[in-house]
Amino acid sequence: MVQPSSWRQLALATAARARAGTECLNTAYGSLGKIQSRNRRGIFELAGVVKCSTGRSAISYIRYGCYCGLGGRGWPRDAVDWCCFKHDCCYSKAEQAGCQPKTGRYDWECNDKSAVCDSEDECQEMICECDSEAAKCFAKAPYNSKYIFWPDFKCGERQPKCKD
Repeated sequence: MVQPSSWRQLALATAARARAGTECLNTAYGSLGKIQSRNRRGIFELAGVVKCSTGRSAISYIRYGCYCGLGGRGWPRDAVDWCCFKHDCCYSKAEQAGCQPKTGRYDWECNDKSAVCDSEDECQEMICECDSEAAKCFAKAPYNSKYIFWPDFKCGERQPKCKD
């Protein structure tokens, strides 16, 4: 299991990369997300998939609620937080299958605000589907700014179980 300090470093690196790539992402996806583009960028695929599907930077989700960003515990606060919880469950399932979702790379395309997975490898496809489903979930869920930087102690001890 990755130590929290490693997660923090990962989040900071992701945030810096996302900030640096904002202009590129805006150009690649356009304001309506209708431009097709092929992507393969390692750990940063999730950020691109989220931008493609929602138009929102993945940075918006780094410390949202109890499950978005680093780790997760307690009960999800709202629909966005449930999206993150389900994404964590999907990544856990991928890890159980022998995949490396946090570092695995995959091919995908942005087509009309939708991430289309384009990988032949089973693990790459599984990870892409996890990210794509999370992004679709984010696109449907209302974003509530009161849950940004939500303190862990307000998440509680009771937590849902992942569905098989």
